[in-house]
Amino acid sequence: MADAEAITIPLRLPSDEATALAQLCKRISYDDLIRYSSRHERYKKRLEIDVMWSAVNILQRQLAEAGFAPR
Repeated sequence: MADAEAITIPLRLPSDEATALAQLCKRISYDDLIRYSSRHERYKKRLEIDVMWSAVNILQRQLAEAGFAPR
């Protein structure tokens, strides 16, 4: 879960790219992220994999709020 130190990242995407990014967020799994994360890296005591997974889920929710929620 994101903490109080959340930042806003302005992002402008064409509709097709936003749709494709929403699809990626939907299709990527925790197991996929295991391959890309470091077992040794931590963020304020949280494993990198858990922080990555949280970020993907936050991005997916934000895309859905903007109208890009694939079925």
